[in-house]
Amino acid sequence: MYAGYLYAMDNDVASTTLPLVVSACGHYRMVTRNEFSTLRPYGRKDFQLLYVHGGEAVFYKRGEPHRLSAGSMVVFFPDEPQRYEYGAEDRTDVYWIHFSGTQASRLLEAAGFGTAGFGAAGRGASGGARESPCSGIMRVGQLPEYAQLFSQTINELQLQGFGFESIVQMNLRRLLLLIRRQRLGPGEESGRERSGKIQSAITYFHRHYPSDINIDAYAHDHGMSVSWFIRSFREASGKSPLRYLIDIRIREAKLLLETTSYSIGEVADMVGYANPLYFSRLFRSHVGMSPSQYRNSMNRAMSGRAMSGSARVRDIAGRSSWGHRIGPDASVR
Repeated sequence: MYAGYLYAMDNDVASTTLPLVVSACGHYRMVTRNEFSTLRPYGRKDFQLLYVHGGEAVFYKRGEPHRLSAGSMVVFFPDEPQRYEYGAEDRTDVYWIHFSGTQASRLLEAAGFGTAGFGAAGRGASGGARESPCSGIMRVGQLPEYAQLFSQTINELQLQGFGFESIVQMNLRRLLLLIRRQRLGPGEESGRERSGKIQSAITYFHRHYPSDINIDAYAHDHGMSVSWFIRSFREASGKSPLRYLIDIRIREAKLLLETTSYSIGEVADMVGYANPLYFSRLFRSHVGMSPSQYRNSMNRAMSGRAMSGSARVRDIAGRSSWGHRIGPDASVR
């Protein structure tokens, strides 16, 4: 086993004030021992997440054993009894991480480790395939990024270089976001494919926003149903495709209004709207004022800043000429 710790050793502590604290992370692979087991009847104060990277391992939830294979994750909650067993014949290879904080529960719930509403594919210790009814067990797939994030976290905790606490927190957040992405997709490969399609759409919108883009046509042209595309895009970006595209266009229009003298009609055309009246109504609904009003307000703001700067220059020059004699014979009073 190799591991990294926030403190000198694996202290069982939990933060109740900080958003997220990673206190320990490690990697255990059965190589020299025939068996390994952990029993904590009263659990720990923090959360522990374990990822079966290879082979199999047995974890107990509510006293019931669950034999989990590679690609499974288990969370033990604060004060929950912990028991798990590794065997050489199972070629167990497990990563683990301990963490706490005021945001820990919410992050786990968002990833799918809530108290209800999910199932975890596993096998009973006696063999038969089934779904685990227990909270804290989930099939997450075998993405290479999982092991990479665990390994990076271990190294950061061992070296404890500048900013390491923030880096290990970001690694944990990224890990949980990847788990959530896998859960929302229909499977490991299709999940990656979906992510690629949405990223391609985002890139296309940024490059071609001046063009006449039809969301339905884009979905059909790229082999997606409209409902699937809209739902997947919203899950990935937090916005619908149309809203995302409009936000790009409004942002670019504001920049043109601030920095150029193009007419409102020309600005509208440059950001993808052939009808200036429609563009003006859309702009007002998003910004709270018409394009002309926005341009005027920005011009006044810039003029005010310029006048303020000139006044400061004159004030400095005046104080210099009256307060001090300027020249080679100047003296300090």
